[in-house]
Amino acid sequence: MARVARADWERLADELDEIAAAAAGLIGTPAALVTIVDERLWVAGRFNSRLHGLERDECVCAHGMAEPESVLCVPDLQADARFARMPIAQGPEAVRFYVGAALVDANGAALGMLCAVDQRPRAAPPEPRCRALQRLARGAAMRLGA
Repeated sequence: MARVARADWERLADELDEIAAAAAGLIGTPAALVTIVDERLWVAGRFNSRLHGLERDECVCAHGMAEPESVLCVPDLQADARFARMPIAQGPEAVRFYVGAALVDANGAALGMLCAVDQRPRAAPPEPRCRALQRLARGAAMRLGA
């Protein structure tokens, strides 16, 4: 599994926050995250989110990293058997909609995800927006030195 030193992404927090804000604007969601996933999920950049981290087996991002060349879109986490029981899909602040593109290093390994999220279900974004999200994710990975 590829790794990014925590010091690297912590010093880039403001830039990663801006990338997350751009992702939210692109997809039209109220929140977005730049995540780093190793044994757990860490939030390296955020827009309109209080999430700081999750266990790896409780995060949607780990699923998206399994196919880093594709954008993972889940219109409603609660309606998808892979995610419905995850804590992030439960409760009053549950994430319902998720779309994410992998942060990929020079060797093709996924480091984490750039994801846009909403607390209500949504339709999948048009393909051009998904491709633009992938471009933003590549930019984030480049900033991380990946």
